[in-house]
Amino acid sequence: ILDDPLTGSQTLLFWRAMTRFRTLVPTVFLSGVVFLAFASPGEGKDPKTGKKQKDQSKILFDFSGENPAAKWVTVNDNVMGGRSKGGFSIKGDQLLFTGSTNTNGGGFSSIRSRPKSLGLAGRDGVMIRFKGDGRTYKFGLQMSGSRATYRADFDTKAASKGWQVARIPFDSFAPSWRGMKLSRDRYPLKRDKVESLGVMIYDKKDGPFRLEVDWIKTYSDK
Repeated sequence: ILDDPLTGSQTLLFWRAMTRFRTLVPTVFLSGVVFLAFASPGEGKDPKTGKKQKDQSKILFDFSGENPAAKWVTVNDNVMGGRSKGGFSIKGDQLLFTGSTNTNGGGFSSIRSRPKSLGLAGRDGVMIRFKGDGRTYKFGLQMSGSRATYRADFDTKAASKGWQVARIPFDSFAPSWRGMKLSRDRYPLKRDKVESLGVMIYDKKDGPFRLEVDWIKTYSDK
């Protein structure tokens, strides 16, 4: 389990600031576990047997259509006095999440989808297809009627020749609230109530970041 990005007085200042942003951004991801399952370039094959699998995935976001940027929002550490910069743009039906983190402050940047029902009941996890920069990112989920956030990390490769796919089971997401880790038994992730998802960078490093996302899907193992 990774350390929380905010502690002590920073946490208090952050949550006072975030109260003003609740109508736009419910809660920034604050806790999580490391889990990574990369799909090989032979996407759609069982990583153990190499045999082709039946596609049980469903697109959540592919950044096409009319004004896909309107479905997303940005939250950086400047909400609590931090100095990181970040944001997103849509180019060629892909989402580009870029900026620069500064650990002299909060040290994070994040984007997330605006709340809506995502239809995750009966699904087993999420997949994200991306090109990265060698840094670690965090995939987060938010449920309606809850201030807890659920987060899991995924690594990226720098200068990758092609797309990477991270396959993240829902069982890998860990809950937190106001920087405090919560019990998974007491605060289970209810898939049918998930209404927002997003990506955050908080790896305790300074410098530029770049993550290009082709699509985000949900999948079923059945």
